[in-house]
Amino acid sequence: MDEDLTQIFVFLQRPFRLLGLDVLDPNWKVSPLTVFTVVMFAVQHYASYLFLLSHLDAFDVFTECFSISAVGLEISLRMSLLFYHREILNETVQAIRNQNTLFRNSESFKKLTSQFYKVVSMALRMMAVIYLSTMMFELIPIISPDPKKNNLPLAVYLPYLPSDVAPYWHLNYVFHTFINFMCVMFLLAVDGTLVMSILAAIYQIKGLKLCLHELDTKAEQTELHRELVYILKTHISIKEFVGQLERTYRFDLLVDFGLVCLILCMGLNVIAVDILQPIGFYLMSVAFQLFLLCFCGNLLLIESDSLPNCAYAIAWHEMPVSEQKLLMLLIAHAQPPQELNGIFMPLAMSSFISVIKASYSYFTLLH
Repeated sequence: MDEDLTQIFVFLQRPFRLLGLDVLDPNWKVSPLTVFTVVMFAVQHYASYLFLLSHLDAFDVFTECFSISAVGLEISLRMSLLFYHREILNETVQAIRNQNTLFRNSESFKKLTSQFYKVVSMALRMMAVIYLSTMMFELIPIISPDPKKNNLPLAVYLPYLPSDVAPYWHLNYVFHTFINFMCVMFLLAVDGTLVMSILAAIYQIKGLKLCLHELDTKAEQTELHRELVYILKTHISIKEFVGQLERTYRFDLLVDFGLVCLILCMGLNVIAVDILQPIGFYLMSVAFQLFLLCFCGNLLLIESDSLPNCAYAIAWHEMPVSEQKLLMLLIAHAQPPQELNGIFMPLAMSSFISVIKASYSYFTLLH
């Protein structure tokens, strides 16, 4: 099982290493590759600023550039948060590595752990496919050339260089490819780590429920007391882990909610002009990003919300009064349910619907 978890971490660390941002490595230091990544995004911000100033009269190209700029801003902000929360992120990763020690090495827990690895692997592969689909932008000059962008993939040019003649056109194309690839790699690594962390919390709660399900309420009082104390301590560890996730990712989620709304709003304005615009693949990827995070957050909310009912469903009436009090303590501490928040909005499907509605509302106002 440890090999499966190692493979998952290798999968997540590979994009970080490509960008020189492998903060999951406790010995990571700033490298020339890190500086190159930061400089590339700084150039992208400045280039977007110049492009926006020079295309105020072209609404569809302007909004496309604004949407792309929002992605760059999202990555820059989340990169800064990644550096800031590096230590607590490493603590979170270490807690996931050690989560198997929370539960006994029984066959049922082995099966649950195996299921966790399979779900995480499937989620990461699905993210990789959807995120990498945005690389289709690089085919735009061949499939759907747009003279308004000088037949380039993205609505942004390198500063102070012509973009419509060789070799500068090719230089801009390489710049677009690098920026797109770096965005995909960064978001895959950061969102993948977040999804894995949320799923780890979900499966820890599932493990706790399994402990309650296997609890022998007719056992000797000493043994029963020891089991209940073990369950209570495990629950405290799970709550601390979710709290750690909350501290690590709350500003990340705030940035995600706000900028995804902006990206979708601006992208819809481009599609409104021409529904066949390739930016549709990009918008689907952005929407999927938020959907997957909110879906996982919703699963955490549902799983933790059902924990008190699971505790109440055991044959508590067969236990001594002192052990019934311990069970009451567990039920009390399991309320309210655990959830992650992006400061103003919970990470749940209701928030995803709210962001989609807000994006469409702002789109109708602008268009």
